[in-house]
Amino acid sequence: AAVVGIDRSPVAHEPLALYRRALASTALCPKWSPMMATRTVFLTAAVLSPTVLAAGEVNASAVSMTSIFGSSNRTMTGQDARASAASAEGAGARCNSEEVPVAGKCTGCPPMFNGKMCASTTWYEDRTKGSCGCGAPGTNFVDDDFWTLTSWTAALNTVNLEPANPSNSWCLSGCGQCYELCTTGGATNTADKAPTAGQCKVFRITNRCADGWTQDQPDWCSQKLTWQECASNPEKCREHRSTNMFGYTAHFDLQDAHRQIQQVLGWDNAEVTFEQVSCDLWEGPKDAVCSDCAR
Repeated sequence: AAVVGIDRSPVAHEPLALYRRALASTALCPKWSPMMATRTVFLTAAVLSPTVLAAGEVNASAVSMTSIFGSSNRTMTGQDARASAASAEGAGARCNSEEVPVAGKCTGCPPMFNGKMCASTTWYEDRTKGSCGCGAPGTNFVDDDFWTLTSWTAALNTVNLEPANPSNSWCLSGCGQCYELCTTGGATNTADKAPTAGQCKVFRITNRCADGWTQDQPDWCSQKLTWQECASNPEKCREHRSTNMFGYTAHFDLQDAHRQIQQVLGWDNAEVTFEQVSCDLWEGPKDAVCSDCAR
C-alpha cells in the first residue's frame, strides 16, 4: 500500500480507528516527551486487515439507526457528578500523573474549573469511518465533505466511551454522545497557545481514542477510571493511572480535517471543562447517523 505519511510515533495505530501519529514539534512543548504529541493521522491505502474484514466488523447493518446517538451507560448524572466532585476543587492535592500541565487552570482531583470537571484535548485527522462506523455502508473511508469531517466531532478516551469493555474498538456504547467543551484559558503542553477562557463548543463523539490503553502505559487516553468514578471517589481518582498522563479524567481528540480546531477555534491542546449535553445543541446535521453501528 502506498504510504501517505510517515508514522514516527512510538504508539501502535489502532486497527479500526486507523490512527497514525507524528510527534509534535519540540518548540511547542518545553517539557517534551514522545507521548506529548499533538496527534496527527497518516493513512495507508489499505489498513484493515483480512482478519478484521472476515470478522464482519466493518459490515454495515441494515437496521435503521434509532438511538445510538445519545445512548449512554452512565452510572451517574452530570449534576450528580458535579456535586460529588465539587468538594475536590481547590483541595490542593492534584491527581497522581506522570506529567503536569504546563499552563493548567484546573485544580484538585478530579481536576475542576468553575464547578465543572476538566479534560485534556488534542486534534487529529482521520478520513475513515472511525470506531463508531459513521459513513456509507460497505466503505472504509468517507468523502472529504462528509459531516464527520466538516462538523464538530471528536474521539473520546475508551474507558469513558465503553466503561463495561474499554478494549472494544467497534460500535461502542457511547458513540453519538454530545459534550460541551469550554476553554479554561489553560493548555496541557502548549503554553504559548492557550486560548482565551470561556470559548464553548458542542462536539459529537464519532470515534475512540485508546492511546496508552492498548499499550497499558501512561498517555492521553490511558485512564483506568471513568469520569463518573473519579467524581464519586476522589481518593481512588488520585491513585496512579486512574487518570491520563496529565491527570485528567477525560480526553477529547478533536477532528481537524478542515482545520476547524486549529484555525477556526484556535485550539491547540487546550485544557477544557466538559459536560454531557443534549445533541440538540450540536451544530451538525440533525439527520446524521452512523449506519454501521445502527441498532
